[in-house]
Amino acid sequence: MKAVLVTGDHIDEQMVSVFSEVFDSVQVIQGREDIVSLIYMDPPDVILMDRSYLLEHDSRVVQEFRSNTIYGHLPIVGIYAEEDLPAIALGDVPLDDFILSTDSDQAIKTRLGFISQRSGREQDTNPLTRLPGNESIIRTIQEMLDAGSEIAIAWGDIDHFKPYNDRYGFSRGDEVLLATARIITNSVREIQCGGTFVGHVGGDDFVFICPIGSIRALCEEIISRFDMVIRNFYNDEDLEQGGIISTGRGGETRKFPVMSISLAVVLNEAGRYRHYGHASQDASEIKRYVKGIEGSNYMIDRRGKKK
Repeated sequence: MKAVLVTGDHIDEQMVSVFSEVFDSVQVIQGREDIVSLIYMDPPDVILMDRSYLLEHDSRVVQEFRSNTIYGHLPIVGIYAEEDLPAIALGDVPLDDFILSTDSDQAIKTRLGFISQRSGREQDTNPLTRLPGNESIIRTIQEMLDAGSEIAIAWGDIDHFKPYNDRYGFSRGDEVLLATARIITNSVREIQCGGTFVGHVGGDDFVFICPIGSIRALCEEIISRFDMVIRNFYNDEDLEQGGIISTGRGGETRKFPVMSISLAVVLNEAGRYRHYGHASQDASEIKRYVKGIEGSNYMIDRRGKKK
């Protein structure tokens, strides 16, 4: 991870040395430089702001980053001395965390390590569902494959989601995604055993992992809950006609059934998969087939060929 240290005219070389043991690189920017432009040109993973800069400039630069739609997510950590704490009003400077320069080097490194881990998780978290995103999904699956874990990996996809979004709006579409995330996570949680995971690839695509022996019952439970809940997101008119009927620019009429969910499952039995990409490729083939079947369905790939 890369960090930027924003400081006043004085640079604490010992502090920079401590930071360098935690981060892959540390760029020092002094207050007289164009801080915002320098950070925008080469965005870091974490911004560290020294007390000498914060006490002199208050929250102006911090507020500017917070209001930015591109880099507003970057974690900003204040560096204070213990005597500063009584004068710091919570909320005056919208920091994500702080460290004390008066702590021991080991305490500072440990705290920054926790801050970095949390930052990495949050940056790879879907902002809507708060589920792990694509990087975490790939890393988790690959770690399980490397360990030889006998697991079922399922990719879930909502059928006819786009026509629903077009008719009801993105806000209602987000509610569908949140409901789907809850259905999957709650169903997986009820298995009450190790080797489970749920992630949100993006859009209407989800991934979940469970022990092989639980996958069939889990898929059936997710489908049952989804089919029961999803009808609540339609108005009576659409339910009565069995879905959304729309007319295109050319005057052609199309009917999109009530949303359903398709689950494509691959099994890592006897070390079948060595790489995430192979499992994902097989699942994509299965999902294309499952999505061609009307209604909510799942399919478990039981081919025995090793990858």
